[in-house]
Amino acid sequence: MKIDIDAFMDSLPIMGIGLLGIFIVTIVIIAGIYILRALTVGKSESDKSNDEDAAKVSESTDPNAPKESAMDLMEEREKKDFLETDDTLYISKDL
Repeated sequence: MKIDIDAFMDSLPIMGIGLLGIFIVTIVIIAGIYILRALTVGKSESDKSNDEDAAKVSESTDPNAPKESAMDLMEEREKKDFLETDDTLYISKDL
């Protein structure tokens, strides 16, 4: 097997252009993400505090409002399933 050094040296600029294209596309994607994030998360601190106050009021007036996060409910369910004793072998009752 013979390696053609001249062909390899001729292909280096083409590979360099391809690598440069990959970096440019990556930078464009990252810039797009930052722009979209700036446009969608643009709430100020006063707006956030007003939203928190409104959430507290709605929780106190609505008795059916969920008061726990999904993770808390899932952990509670796992503990309940784990602590129950039964003769059958199972991972969860939902399965």
